[in-house]
Amino acid sequence: MGVFQDKIASILRIEDQQFTRELLAECIGTFFLLLIGNAANVQAAVAVGGNSTSCHIAWGIGFMFAVYLAASVSGGHLNPAISIAQSILGNLPPWKIIPYAIAQVIGAFLGAAVAYFGHHDDLWKLDGGIRQVTGGQATAGLFTTFPSDHMSVWGSLLDQIIGTAMLSGLVCLITDKRHQIPTGVVPVLAGSIMSMVAMTFGANGGFAINPARDFGPRLFCLCAGYGWEVFSAHYYYFWIPIVGALIGAVIGAWIYKIFVGLHGMNESLDIQPAKGFNVSVKVDREYSSTSK
Repeated sequence: MGVFQDKIASILRIEDQQFTRELLAECIGTFFLLLIGNAANVQAAVAVGGNSTSCHIAWGIGFMFAVYLAASVSGGHLNPAISIAQSILGNLPPWKIIPYAIAQVIGAFLGAAVAYFGHHDDLWKLDGGIRQVTGGQATAGLFTTFPSDHMSVWGSLLDQIIGTAMLSGLVCLITDKRHQIPTGVVPVLAGSIMSMVAMTFGANGGFAINPARDFGPRLFCLCAGYGWEVFSAHYYYFWIPIVGALIGAVIGAWIYKIFVGLHGMNESLDIQPAKGFNVSVKVDREYSSTSK
């Protein structure tokens, strides 16, 4: 049995193709994020006593474990907007942006699909099997995002810019080595950031703050029978979580850099390794990786 397992492992194991490993990590991380987040949305909608707060907490916890899944391999971006912002800051080669984004969208699509089929009976309870994008029995918004009825186009765009700027800027903060935050704690803080954004900028537009998180499930809803209305509803709202997130991520990253990150770069700090490691290093500049 051991020989058989070794043969299977040798076939599946990827050792010398780092970029392939990075794409797989981005895919599975985004998959898990959407699986947990979408499932939380559906359960809150169908369960007695379900509420938005439980969703906000679940999204944060899901994000935390998603980052744990991917961070050691790819940095755990899980978000094309974060990938672009980190590339502009010089932390990701530009040629990796599109492959990362594709992997993230695929992961989001699959995460939404598993959440959909895992809660299929719950969806029938909500809409009777008639998949609707708008109206009193609409369920598409449990997977992708749409604005509240009172939101304007510019208000929705600003909502996404601010929410993503918060996410991006704070990701820069928790991954700034000068703060000496242990690597293993970063995903926990990233999950806290997600819940915080959800609780402060989540009601108006579903807190997409991530083009892959929104576009992947939107594509799945199209395939699942919701029709092209998932793109045309609310005056073609679908572009706002993409454009707003891309703008916000860059703004947030540069706000952190301008006010904090660019200063004191010649400081020499002792970075103590996490318990269990016996190597200490000195840094003479800021190293920025990303957790989402």
